[in-house]
Amino acid sequence: MLKKTLMVMFLLPLMACAVGKTARVDIDSDDFDSTETSSKDLQTVAQNMSRAILGLQQVQSSTTPPRIAFADVVNETNEIINQNLFIEKMRTLLLKNAQGRLVFLDRGLSQQIFQEREMKGSGMYSGQPQGMVSGADYFLTGKLSSIDKVSGSKRSTYTRYAFRLTDANTSVIIWEDDYETKKMGSAGVYDY
Repeated sequence: MLKKTLMVMFLLPLMACAVGKTARVDIDSDDFDSTETSSKDLQTVAQNMSRAILGLQQVQSSTTPPRIAFADVVNETNEIINQNLFIEKMRTLLLKNAQGRLVFLDRGLSQQIFQEREMKGSGMYSGQPQGMVSGADYFLTGKLSSIDKVSGSKRSTYTRYAFRLTDANTSVIIWEDDYETKKMGSAGVYDY
């Protein structure tokens, strides 16, 4: 018993040192000395793209709200990033600010929607399946690309965040915009 108590007393301070100190920071601040995508980049890209989409003539002059489905974003950068986070943030901003001028389709739930309709139609669930599932007028997608350079102990990363809206009937790109950043930082262990 004494051995266990001594071991716990010895290990407890070591374990306490292993836990890092955490502090909350503003989400619009850049991350330390990193050249990677930051929360500030995410916020800026999503705000700029959402504002541009809401200003499109196809949105402003449409008599019925255009229906938008979200396609996956392609990540061609060297960093591991949840690329669909950009689309999700854009969707949130568009839903908050569209004021009924746009309709968004949830293709991620298609299978569950069809199952629910089937169960309602068979009488297993209450309610009646209503109408057809909406088709998309436009697809919103994008691509993240980067160029990385390392020289000595320095690293430079140029990143391009590009998004486009494509007509679902004609495949015509009706809008495309991008946001570019270039960051300088210290080279990492894997850069050599």
